[in-house]
Amino acid sequence: MAKKYQVRQVVTLNGEKKSTTFEFYGEQDELTAFCSQLEGGYEVKEVVDALSDMTAADTNVATSNPVTQITLSGPQNQYSMIRPYSGVIHFKNTVSVDDIANNLKATNPFPLLPTEKPIRVTVKRSETFAGGSVTP
Repeated sequence: MAKKYQVRQVVTLNGEKKSTTFEFYGEQDELTAFCSQLEGGYEVKEVVDALSDMTAADTNVATSNPVTQITLSGPQNQYSMIRPYSGVIHFKNTVSVDDIANNLKATNPFPLLPTEKPIRVTVKRSETFAGGSVTP
């Protein structure tokens, strides 16, 4: 059964410690797959504390793939969004925007229609936090 999770990401970017919190609605395995794409460490708040990964993670990185917002649209006008309360979500440099979108197209993020999958996923990058030359 899908649940709402609160994820807090911690990453040290170019020597500056960043903390970003956002919500994710989905199944536990969907959240695990999504979080594996994040840069740095993360903490998940729900009943299942075993999903958190702050102790073994290397949170000190020079660059990341920063995302400000992810929008998921369903076939019956459903709408869901993943975004931080402030700042950006830092994904690993090896994870592309297409990787993020493809991962989320397999999820069931709509609480009112729990069997529907997104037909469109839009990932909005933050060029301000990216550093260097980046192609969205």
